Amino acid sequence: MELRRGTAADVDRKTAAAALDAVFAEYLVPISFSEPIYAVHVKANDVVAEQSPIWYDADGNVVAAALLGVRGKRGWIGGFGVIPEQRKKGLGHALLDEILERSRAIGLESVVLEVLLANVGARRTYEAGGFIVTRRLSTFGVDVHQPVPEVRDVPYADALAFLDDAAGEVRPCWQREDVGLRRQQNLHAVGAGNAYAVFNHNGERAQILKVHAPAADVFARLTGAIAAQTGVVRMDHFHEPADSAIADAARSLGWLVGHESYEMLLEFSAPNFRRES
Repeated sequence: MELRRGTAADVDRKTAAAALDAVFAEYLVPISFSEPIYAVHVKANDVVAEQSPIWYDADGNVVAAALLGVRGKRGWIGGFGVIPEQRKKGLGHALLDEILERSRAIGLESVVLEVLLANVGARRTYEAGGFIVTRRLSTFGVDVHQPVPEVRDVPYADALAFLDDAAGEVRPCWQREDVGLRRQQNLHAVGAGNAYAVFNHNGERAQILKVHAPAADVFARLTGAIAAQTGVVRMDHFHEPADSAIADAARSLGWLVGHESYEMLLEFSAPNFRRES
């Protein structure tokens, strides 16, 4: 296939968002990149548009796209895909080659990504490129079925006060690192002392972004406070290391796992970074 290769920097945000929408069509988990969502994603995750490929066919239709986030010498693939009708033709390997070449060219030492456990084909592509699994991540969710009593001893708090606090915290995934959370809008927190939960919400749904709870009952009180003080009917917590204390607490409290992912890492100093031929 004849391809025209560009980057997200060559187009406006609306067009770049549409390109991501196209390559995530028929994905295992529904993903939508509207222009506002794309803008937040790029800002919060340090995506570099000039290093994020978008490929087109001879008629100008999007064929493949990927996003590269950069923090110091570390990179993150925060979107990667080929349109459904062009999958399983080797384009995924070629796209990965390009984004890794770009990563090395700008001096990155490592690149990380997350891939759904169920997405076996994508995982094989990443493994062929030199990525190794570093840990398993779980995304939890729970419905708030009934009114929650006011939890007065877990008050609303300044979310920024809890950022950069690493007390007892397991290393977060890229999207939940403090540097990215600081760039998010609508950031709130409940907590006091060394127990807190940082989250955002839209009035009906809350997404927990950072949490420190020494025990399951503390986690329950924090999430109860979120429900009571916001009125949300759904809470989610994504990409929590599957063997962490918070994951254990969520499971013990009846939170359900929506999906699981592998975090995968490539270090350019490792001998296996080149894709297998």
